[in-house]
Amino acid sequence: MYELSFRISHEGCPFGDISRQYDATLVQWCNGETDVFEIRSKICLQKILDEFKEMARHLGKLKVRVTNFDEEMSGLIVQELSGCMCSRALKSRGVKSINQAIRRNKCVEAPPIIFKSGWEYYTFLSFEPSDFKNLFATLEQMGQLEVTSKKTYKGSARESFMISLHGLFSDLTPKQMDAYLSALDGGYYQVPRKTTIGKIARTRRFARTTYDEHLRKAESKVAQAIAPYLHIYEAGSSA
Repeated sequence: MYELSFRISHEGCPFGDISRQYDATLVQWCNGETDVFEIRSKICLQKILDEFKEMARHLGKLKVRVTNFDEEMSGLIVQELSGCMCSRALKSRGVKSINQAIRRNKCVEAPPIIFKSGWEYYTFLSFEPSDFKNLFATLEQMGQLEVTSKKTYKGSARESFMISLHGLFSDLTPKQMDAYLSALDGGYYQVPRKTTIGKIARTRRFARTTYDEHLRKAESKVAQAIAPYLHIYEAGSSA
């Protein structure tokens, strides 16, 4: 079994456009009848909520409910009478669906989907190499595509998803999370490195020492959070 993650610049996707326009991060879960979005924006969260409400009004038969509204984060729940908002919004624009491409190529989505700076981030499971090769051939025709990770698992799918995201990352402050993601997205952890602490700090408009402190604390918290899982894995692999 394979777990693959990729990002794609999917022209015409309304959620990708919103993430680009408002410097926002949208995290989406969808079950085919209801969409749930968590939204973070440094510009104006209210404008994004207005965009969603206008989209729902245009598509019709959608109910929008907002929870946890504050200056940092909003939970936006879109409840529908039939069909999901994401597929209907794409269809109204004549844009092909990434999710449908994943399903049609016999792959299984691993939510959530993340929209950030115009990019869409997906993770999926594939059980045959030919399936994900066919999928990528389809996706390359839909937009700029970059594979971000590929893992091979021996064993059951259940064992591959035993880690709680809340358990791993809930201790990170927003500034630490931002610093860590900026380093990851900027190529700081690639070999060879594509950027430096100083360059990222200037881009994010932080003092170098301040950014470095946020990043080191984030790295320490993530390392401590994954340590128990590493010990479990090491014990199992050496048994």
